[in-house]
Amino acid sequence: MADNDMSFAGRYARRALRALAPYSAGRDPDTVRRETGYTGPMIKLASNEGVEGPFPEALAAMQEAVAAARRYPEAGARALRHVLAGHHGVGAEEVFVAAGGCAVIQHLASAFLEPGDEVAYCTPTFHLYRLEALRMGAKPVTVSVDAQGVYDLEALRAAVTARTRLVYVCTPNNPTGGLIKRDPLRRFLDALPAHVLPVIDEAYFEYVDDGDYPDPARVKKLSGRPTVIVRTFSKMFGMAGLRIGYAIAPRDVVEVCQKVQNPYEVNRIAQAAALASVKAGEELARRMRANRDSRSRLAAAITALGLAPLPSHANFLCLRVGSARNVARALEGRGIIVRPLDAMGDPASIRITVGSEAEHAALLSALDEVLRAGIIDRS
Repeated sequence: MADNDMSFAGRYARRALRALAPYSAGRDPDTVRRETGYTGPMIKLASNEGVEGPFPEALAAMQEAVAAARRYPEAGARALRHVLAGHHGVGAEEVFVAAGGCAVIQHLASAFLEPGDEVAYCTPTFHLYRLEALRMGAKPVTVSVDAQGVYDLEALRAAVTARTRLVYVCTPNNPTGGLIKRDPLRRFLDALPAHVLPVIDEAYFEYVDDGDYPDPARVKKLSGRPTVIVRTFSKMFGMAGLRIGYAIAPRDVVEVCQKVQNPYEVNRIAQAAALASVKAGEELARRMRANRDSRSRLAAAITALGLAPLPSHANFLCLRVGSARNVARALEGRGIIVRPLDAMGDPASIRITVGSEAEHAALLSALDEVLRAGIIDRS
């Protein structure tokens, strides 16, 4: 939006929003069909949705909740906060429920950022950190992930200044899949100054199969400083379309975030599904193993094509291809939607969601064709 735009928004919208691009979401099949003319089956491997849908218990709970849809949902999701608190060994006042992990990040920015503040994180990573900082008139400060796609915590700590208010740590990192272990995380948290609020984004926590990966209870023991841990029901729980996530945070942080939140933000159906899903430990473990094995097979098959995906602890793989947009367009013309990573800070790579075996077979065939056409840069 140019400063000389004479529209109402052009004249009166907040200055921080005038040049701000909207969130760049994964492309949907209908849009790709219209643009490419492709008429065959369209496979979406762009948005890291879980292969499986909601748990059976969640589906039953949703059906029951639909019958009561004329009623407002429970304000503040109190019942779910208590169940999550018991599950994680924290107090209910330390749990904040919102319309997905994205909403948690938005509310943190609204609650704690003033114009001129700084927000630090590594790139490539989830680009909402940048967008929410800019929305509030704050300044994004970035450093690169390491060669394995893991957040470089030493470089990130060095980027913290007196103006830094939020520091994001994404682990496993979206879009690279890199994982931070317990001791480096502890040292990083201990080294942060008191005026900084660290936010550990663990949207892909349930996919990790590593005994040295810290969960929220361990994080609280690792450091006595205020820390926010973000989780979501969108991925492993198969509820991306319902929009529900949560944070574990100090009581005062939760209270401030609630002040900028619509009291009915999380709908009744989503709350019911989440309540039915929290304690499904055996099903989560089964899905974790299935994802791990499927991801390993996909990584091996991509490697056999002469490409080199980064090691991943999530439900996706990151692959350097040269021009990510050109490769993504070429794959879309063959019925495969992947995510080019230019919006996340890496225009040379794509992210591929782990899907079904049939989807992988179609992907690998399309990748082989694109390789033979010379569209992928192997260097």
